[in-house]
Amino acid sequence: MKSPSVSICIPTYNRPFFLLKAIRSCLTQTYKDFEIIVTDNSESDKTKELIKSLNHPLIRYYKNPENIGGLNNIIKVLKLAKGKYIKFLMDDDLLKPTCLERMVKVLETYPSVGIVMSPMEIINENDERIYPVFYMIKKMYSLYRYQKGSALINKKKILTDFLTTVYPCCVPTGIMYRRECFKKLGTFDQKAAFAIDVEICMRIALEYDFYYLDEILSSWRFNKYSDTIHLHQKGFDINIFYYITEKYLNNEKTKSLFNENEWKKIVRKAYLFASKRSVLAIISGIRTYNYSIIYNSIKIICRRDKFFLNKLLLPISILYEIIKGILSWFKKNKI
Repeated sequence: MKSPSVSICIPTYNRPFFLLKAIRSCLTQTYKDFEIIVTDNSESDKTKELIKSLNHPLIRYYKNPENIGGLNNIIKVLKLAKGKYIKFLMDDDLLKPTCLERMVKVLETYPSVGIVMSPMEIINENDERIYPVFYMIKKMYSLYRYQKGSALINKKKILTDFLTTVYPCCVPTGIMYRRECFKKLGTFDQKAAFAIDVEICMRIALEYDFYYLDEILSSWRFNKYSDTIHLHQKGFDINIFYYITEKYLNNEKTKSLFNENEWKKIVRKAYLFASKRSVLAIISGIRTYNYSIIYNSIKIICRRDKFFLNKLLLPISILYEIIKGILSWFKKNKI
């Protein structure tokens, strides 16, 4: 049989209620040439029974004999994909009806593009759009709104931003990958732990351009069961930010994209950006009154960031972000 153009990959764990909504959002797509692959880490058979009740020919379901862990489940579902393009869908997220159509069109039009990305709306447990406050000061109207207007983004620009400024995209639900990227560059790097999605995007940026679609094509669910929310509440190993930074600073392909003067600036700014991301763990410690997280995070930042200037600039940079967040809030609320 002919392979589908798109593989929608859904790794799942103990969330049949949300999974049903995710699958329904797939089945309402205007683009019809796809398969749905579900790999299930659940201990119970509730998800298995749900898939059986749907009895849909587009769904391929695999129950893991035991819980193989979230990262391995993501890697497994990717290996099972047959499509030319890969569309991950986290089991509690949703796709807008035109998501596949819009993203496939880009990949068919631009052979140099490895990733199509688009911003995501934020929804609650009842599928209602919400605007939560992140990091105690930043009201979020959407995730990963990279710029105004859709455009082709060359690999040098996108990799520079990943290293020094912002994650242009990250959450797999908001992305479509060209499957050949994984064949050429390998699967997810488990050493990147919670940031495997960031790492694979940076790896693809070494070889491919990106395309940004400036329209909401998916929904990210903000709820107490979210892995991301849980991670930010309990804290995380900030060494991962430095691991990813150093992995790409030490890659000759990264260095070849820049001239000598550009490279010196990139290196210092990359470490500063890793330190800024690491401050998120300090914020987690403040929110939970966990002084051990705060102390250890500061210690790691001081040890891992190679630039003394960065240690001076970091608090200034954080203060700037706080002021910018407050001003943005006043502007949005017209106060």
